[in-house]
Amino acid sequence: MNFLRAMCLYGLAGLAFLAQPSQAADWLVVAKDKLRSVELDRSTVMSSDGGSKIAWGRIVVADAHATVTGYKSIRVLNRYDCSNRSFSIIKRVYLSADERVLREEQIEIPSASVIRPGTVDERFYNTVCPAPVASTRKDATPPRKAASLEDLGRVAQEAARRAERAKNGAPPMASQSFRRADIQLVKEEHGAKPVSKAVEAPAAHAVETHSAPADAVQLPLPVRKAPPVYVAKPPSLRSIPTRVSKPLPAPPPPAHNPHAHWSYEGDTGPAAWGQMRADYALCSSGTRQSPIDIRDGIKVEQEPIVFDYKPTYFRIVDNGHTIQVNYGEGSRLSVMGRTYELVQFHFHRPSEERIDGRNFDMVVHLVHKDLDGRLAVVAVMLERGAASAFMQTLWNNLPLEKNEEYLARAAINASDILPARREYYSYMGSLTTPPCTEGVLWLVMKNPSQLSEEQIAVFSRFYRNNARPIQPQNTRVIKESR
Repeated sequence: MNFLRAMCLYGLAGLAFLAQPSQAADWLVVAKDKLRSVELDRSTVMSSDGGSKIAWGRIVVADAHATVTGYKSIRVLNRYDCSNRSFSIIKRVYLSADERVLREEQIEIPSASVIRPGTVDERFYNTVCPAPVASTRKDATPPRKAASLEDLGRVAQEAARRAERAKNGAPPMASQSFRRADIQLVKEEHGAKPVSKAVEAPAAHAVETHSAPADAVQLPLPVRKAPPVYVAKPPSLRSIPTRVSKPLPAPPPPAHNPHAHWSYEGDTGPAAWGQMRADYALCSSGTRQSPIDIRDGIKVEQEPIVFDYKPTYFRIVDNGHTIQVNYGEGSRLSVMGRTYELVQFHFHRPSEERIDGRNFDMVVHLVHKDLDGRLAVVAVMLERGAASAFMQTLWNNLPLEKNEEYLARAAINASDILPARREYYSYMGSLTTPPCTEGVLWLVMKNPSQLSEEQIAVFSRFYRNNARPIQPQNTRVIKESR
């Protein structure tokens, strides 16, 4: 399950950081995998108006994954309608490893979502809105005992039928799952095979670790000897005859320079990318490659790009090919009927694209991805001129070593690198680095932004030339804003 998406659905009640409890947090781990832990703070559960309840929850990501997400945890505040089995999100807060607030998202108009059975959000709901406890009065005891005796009778009859089948040589019937709801929940969360585990685990453990509905009947299990399957020898102890294996054929000769990493010059430069690895083949065989010399565009009334970039903290890394900035979540652009989220941006010197044969001192590529995995790249040309405060913030936080991300304590807004006038060219192309994947929507700003000569020189100390050569246009359609 995608936990980031799940936390937008799970009820994590409370009242934003305005309602932080004074007592210590009581975090209950509701779901967990190698990358994330989904938790509910039981100390924040409190009653609200109209019979609803509110509480806080969070996702805590692993340290290695935090370098990708740009945050260490997300706390989410939700309101639960206990009578209607629904919840609504009130607020999200993104935090760094040292609990600094990176970004807050207040939900202006919360919308209610129904709690679906067998999901993690139901686990949150069952904790925030527990089912009423069954009556323990003496007058309520006889019906419960009567029900248990009836069920014991059915268990005895079932045991007799199984004994008769065993006597006649029929194969034993598979044990029925005792708690189907819990098993289905585990199956959906972890992809486990729940039925076999339900057979092996005693029912007492299921009762202890799961809250049963108020009207559920607890059936005691008859004492019986362990079935033979539990004492069978493991498969590894069976005697296996020794076989003499035939010698394996010699491996095929390795591909040309298989261990070399791609670069921008020499034997591993752009001309060799397509032959270095099988998944780089498009770098030499593709017909819709980037960058291109943008000219002869069809002038039309292109819809404006709607930029919704938000301030965020960032991580900056020298990845061996460029200086890359990994951006926090929640910044998007919308164009041509699709919405893309800004993932990262990076730089090339000189500009990879040309406009009517002209190239620029540098270019910044802002890489976006939508929910279907489609990519859209905004290219902003950079030319010598006035110093850029945005660029200076980045350069002030440059890492000292390659491939080591640095988490800056300063915030940036990617909209500050965009030109004031935002007419653009659009065409379909590819990534400009291996594996040169095609199907990328390119949005190239017609007007450049500026940075100082000194700021250009700083990048040149790292990469004096990291631009792929111009690729054939191959009759592709290029649209240009009027």
